[in-house]
Amino acid sequence: MARKMSYEGKYKLSRSEYNTAKWYAYRFNEWLDEYNSLKDSVSAISYENADMPHAVNKTSNPTESLAERRAVLREKMDRITRICQIAGGDLSDYLFKAVVNENVTYSTLKALMDIPCSANTFYDRRRKFYWLLAKEI
Repeated sequence: MARKMSYEGKYKLSRSEYNTAKWYAYRFNEWLDEYNSLKDSVSAISYENADMPHAVNKTSNPTESLAERRAVLREKMDRITRICQIAGGDLSDYLFKAVVNENVTYSTLKALMDIPCSANTFYDRRRKFYWLLAKEI
């Protein structure tokens, strides 16, 4: 089996940098699901007998932890969206679908969404996306 020729252009990445950026972007849907599941999941603590002494844990605040986790997830998702807009320009919606979903290729986008560019243009923008993402994460 012939090995794929390496890319020698402007947006060159090592194999490990490319894989790190690719799998980071693939986690977008996982982060979105977690982000949406963290809504209103903290409930009030109920004490069966308020007169009984109880331990107070001042270091653990579930509401604060929830808000911090949601902020981290939102920042990661916003990073991917922002870099898609920078790298993709007018093709950012198509680029976004391709970089966050594992099995979406140019052929898929052409058949289902009639992407308005050539394969070379699309793959150049996708390469730029991974290059920008790898430099930022």
